[in-house]
Amino acid sequence: MEQTNEMTYTQAVTELEQLVQKMQDPQCSIDNLSEYTRRSKQLLDICRKKLTAADEQLKQILADIQANNA
Repeated sequence: MEQTNEMTYTQAVTELEQLVQKMQDPQCSIDNLSEYTRRSKQLLDICRKKLTAADEQLKQILADIQANNA
């Protein structure tokens, strides 16, 4: 698994999709579910942080545009 601090949003989403597929597989063992769930939470946290950062950057850019047009 990739280092979480260097992972892009797209990489995190892709890995999440793969984990969901593994968890939905009837052959998935109960022993792996806790590991998959733990990793899923880490990936969701990465996505949330990246989305929040992007939202803040976009708000700042829009505020700068409005200030320049005023």
